[in-house]
Amino acid sequence: MIKVKLIEDADTFEMIHSETHYFYSKKTGEFDFYGDFMDDDIANSEKFEEDEWIAAPRQYDLNEYDIMTDFVDTVSDPRKNELLCVALEGKGAFRRFKDTLRRVDLLEEWYAFKRNAYIDIAREWCNENNIPYKEAE
Repeated sequence: MIKVKLIEDADTFEMIHSETHYFYSKKTGEFDFYGDFMDDDIANSEKFEEDEWIAAPRQYDLNEYDIMTDFVDTVSDPRKNELLCVALEGKGAFRRFKDTLRRVDLLEEWYAFKRNAYIDIAREWCNENNIPYKEAE
């Protein structure tokens, strides 16, 4: 089996949303997908029933909200931490969280943290599916 690059898996996992279904090909070492929004979604989905394909995590398996709360736990400045905690409460948390990150000048740190979280998810997914991988070069 082809070794995948965790960075590329992480990139793919970040693109996953509720209307897409990503699969990894054991033959080519590449990802492909079909979307609920595609006209030929039934025809497209049937090809992924072959043994060659391994399903990638779904959006709800990735749980970006948990990644956000884990990030907040790393913020040591009490004021920034409190503002981010408040931003995560209730409806619209994702937008408020990002807006708050900008206001408290933590956007770059968030992107780095999120990136590493997705790399960890990709590593775990590869291990669970016996897919050989390469760390970032």
